[in-house]
Amino acid sequence: MNEIAVDYGRNRTGFAICLAGIVLPLTPLTETTWNGIAGRLKHIQKENGTGTIILGHPLTAAGKPTELSDEVEKLSDYLENIGFVVELVRETCSTAETEGEARVNRQRDGKIDSLAAMIILKRYLGMP
Repeated sequence: MNEIAVDYGRNRTGFAICLAGIVLPLTPLTETTWNGIAGRLKHIQKENGTGTIILGHPLTAAGKPTELSDEVEKLSDYLENIGFVVELVRETCSTAETEGEARVNRQRDGKIDSLAAMIILKRYLGMP
């Protein structure tokens, strides 16, 4: 099984996968719809095998919900209702962490979002 991480955003959504113990970023979606996310996940699973979807849960540093938390919880329910196994994982500061690593990429092309998905997946897997 290969876990797939999702860093959801209303405009861009990043993806990452763990293959043979290595966490890799995947091509992000730059036009985010729930059907688009589901389609991308089905495509990733078709190519790499099924696994749990690790969905970044946007909470504050104090663990309180954010403006996007409810939307992500509804996305989780949507994905589960169409057959995916989903786990919500706290994503606090994942994007901020990537900006230090990706200073060169200031474009809004979603690559930072896929790097954030990598961080979320590494946290889930207990990797440094």
